[in-house]
Amino acid sequence: MSAPPPEGVPAATWAGVEALAATGAGDPEALAGELVAWLDGRPVGDLDAVLDALRERGAYPISVVLLEHAWNAQLPLDAAGRVAEDWLGTVLHGLGDREGAREVARHLVAGAVERGPAFAGDLGDLLMTMTLFDEARPLVEEAVARQPGDLTHRFNLGVLQKMAGEWVGCRDSFETVARLRDDAAAWWNLGIACTALADWARARDAWRKVGFEMPPGEGDYARPGQATPVRLRTPADAPVRSEIVWGDRLCPARVRLRNLPRFAAAAFGDVVLIDGVAAGEVRDADGQKATVHAALGVQQTYGGRTFVLRATDGGPAHREAAARLAERLAQSGWPAADQSTFGDEPGLRVALVVPPGADAATALAAVEALRGPVAWWSPALAEAAGADAAAHHHGLRAAGLA
Repeated sequence: MSAPPPEGVPAATWAGVEALAATGAGDPEALAGELVAWLDGRPVGDLDAVLDALRERGAYPISVVLLEHAWNAQLPLDAAGRVAEDWLGTVLHGLGDREGAREVARHLVAGAVERGPAFAGDLGDLLMTMTLFDEARPLVEEAVARQPGDLTHRFNLGVLQKMAGEWVGCRDSFETVARLRDDAAAWWNLGIACTALADWARARDAWRKVGFEMPPGEGDYARPGQATPVRLRTPADAPVRSEIVWGDRLCPARVRLRNLPRFAAAAFGDVVLIDGVAAGEVRDADGQKATVHAALGVQQTYGGRTFVLRATDGGPAHREAAARLAERLAQSGWPAADQSTFGDEPGLRVALVVPPGADAATALAAVEALRGPVAWWSPALAEAAGADAAAHHHGLRAAGLA
């Protein structure tokens, strides 16, 4: 049962709140205005009580209006900080509106700097916890500029530089923190930045600081390691925000992809930089849990060419043939993956990689030899192979596509 409304709130106003929370009927702007009028001149604790009661009832449309009024009022800094956090959380988590949260964040940033560098830095830190990195950047930079000796602000700037791929600045920020404070997270991030810059001497030193035993020598120390799942970011127009693929861990900060991404810009064989922070868990083929690491970007491209083979979905037998084709191509040395169940495109889809130096015509011949009962077509692969006859065998003309 919901807690009673804060003491003294007009009964008619709260009845409207309850009705909107239960049915969605009512004018949230008007109800918020009535609550603002009631709160005028009252202790800040009454505002907290009203916001708690609204949150408990899920009356978010009223909350966001009330929170905007509260932010624009002359509240003490601690109360303003609570309002900012509540406003962002209401929009991002209560309403599930990430773009709306970005808009709120930009509004908060505009008024945060005038509240002082400590407030700006704290709000920037909050935005970072919500992965609103672009919006956090001006606040953190302001805090660093005005409080250069504060290592928390400097650390946060390094994180923002890392997320933006600004590796020289990232290295400098974390070197400053690590030099003044023996912080494992700072050393780890310094290791990532130095790895990105191929600054092997400083990278080796950073990894030793967090307990890794480095191979002998002075240069690159990459060597094949355990299978590692990686979370790749996808373009804004992709149907998913990220995808997870597997790769071989080469060092604390690098993984070579051994799967074919479906939506991300990275490709099979690319070496990606990974963050040290866990980004979830998945189970491997043996059912064991494995930690997922977020990819920060591609450090080295493989150079292969990825082609898509398509076919009409003729039912279970054809779907089995798609999986079998991908498996047989992979066994024959042609990296491939059945991607028919990814996304909402009609038909069957098998992605095929032609490695650097390999011949597209040979790959096309392998598809023809292994294709099974399904007529596959790939105009791009046929064009790369320069083989009209092969294009015909792959069903291009039969499918009306050649």
